[in-house]
Amino acid sequence: MATRSESSRKRTTARGRGTAAGKRRKPLEGANRARRASSASSQKAQRPVRKTNVRTEGPKGIWDLVRPWIPLVVMVLLALAALFCVVKLVSCAGNALRGGSEEPKEEQIVEKDGAPAQEVAAEDGKPAIKLLDEGRVTQSGKGHVTFAAFGDNLANDNILAFADAWGGSGEGDGVYDFAPLYQNVRDEIASYDIAFVNQETTLGGTGGDEREWSGYPSYNTPDSMADALVGAGFRVINTNSNHTYDWWTDAIKYAQKLWNGYGGVLTIGSYEDQRDRDTIRVVECNGVRLAFLSYSYGQNGYEQSDLPNDYYAVPFSEAALKKDVEAAREVADVVVVYLHAGTEYTNEPDEDQVAWAQACANNNVDLVIGSHVHVIQPMRWLDRADGGKMLAVYGMGDFVSGYEDYPDTILSGEFSCEFVVGKKGKVSVEDIVWHPLIEHREGTTDTVYLMRDYTTELAENNELLDELDDPYGWIIETTRGVMGDDFAADVRRAV
Repeated sequence: MATRSESSRKRTTARGRGTAAGKRRKPLEGANRARRASSASSQKAQRPVRKTNVRTEGPKGIWDLVRPWIPLVVMVLLALAALFCVVKLVSCAGNALRGGSEEPKEEQIVEKDGAPAQEVAAEDGKPAIKLLDEGRVTQSGKGHVTFAAFGDNLANDNILAFADAWGGSGEGDGVYDFAPLYQNVRDEIASYDIAFVNQETTLGGTGGDEREWSGYPSYNTPDSMADALVGAGFRVINTNSNHTYDWWTDAIKYAQKLWNGYGGVLTIGSYEDQRDRDTIRVVECNGVRLAFLSYSYGQNGYEQSDLPNDYYAVPFSEAALKKDVEAAREVADVVVVYLHAGTEYTNEPDEDQVAWAQACANNNVDLVIGSHVHVIQPMRWLDRADGGKMLAVYGMGDFVSGYEDYPDTILSGEFSCEFVVGKKGKVSVEDIVWHPLIEHREGTTDTVYLMRDYTTELAENNELLDELDDPYGWIIETTRGVMGDDFAADVRRAV
């Protein structure tokens, strides 16, 4: 964070000394004698003595003191102005060489937490956008945005039971509190300029007695999940998955209305109508605008032709992707695409995942992030059509799921990077790190830990890993085996 600096200038006013009011100057003796002689010789010849401003002696006025210094003062001021311009030019040149960024002063930092996204109408051939955080400035600096993405957030029946017990007066009172799930990663999430998560399950309300809170196979998650995710610091939340239609269209409409009531967050992938679908979601930070797009492979139990439209849950198609990316490029510096796809419980991306990611690269997308398969998958660089590179993060795993019979589902990952936009608009994805995450259950506790905060003792007491002989070693071995050595992985041991 830049150091706050304040400057103040003191203006000093010089005050000269003038002649005291009413004090008359003593006339010269010679002048007195001449005046008396003239009066005695002839009264008729007397005439008024003309007064003149010329002083022959006596104290000088302020103007007489200041006037000789004026040329010197002007020259000094001009020299200082010229020096200031030179210093400014050198500073700007240095910033350009560093990618056009500068560290903001602390007083320049402008946070926008809780402010609702604003709709900006289409104009001059550019599409309409829904803009979050316009004018937001953080300590990352101009042209720099730190970003983190997390995988699937699923509320299975056992997660619902925990949240029910944590909320209100205890289990059975109908009050759910999901915040404890994220209490150990909340600071991590909030440390990034923008954090993303996939809310796998729909927050569909009960609709009176029409619907109920439920886990697998048809999920319906209580409203308070939104409180927990927004409170944890997520700014972009995907609501487009294969479970979006689990409770059909009334649940989708309820979820959309619920999420629209929160400030400081954007949802992507599920829209109210076609106009809303065509409105690009954009987040602004440090002078950079990032557009987020979302696509899912389909809906459980339905063909696309069975569904009422293509906007309640946006399906993937190359034609739609091309159109959307072109529109996003009109209004954003960075384009991020989320893909919900893959073959479940497999650590390698399948043919569809690879093909869809390459389609994104062919359209010069900056980053692809994905999940759905419940386990972690690798990251890979793909060639873009413009000659650049695009990173595909194929599978981030289950952020929260509570699965009790498959340890791979409780090991997920946080992907982090920094977007840097240079002077000519070139985008680079830097500081790429994979952070292993572990869902930990012990007694009445169910929460997520970063690997760097996780101890051997915690791993041995984790009920979700109790079938493993060496749970801590398994976490490290699995992470390295899937993610490889091409990218940094934060597998530091907790002290």
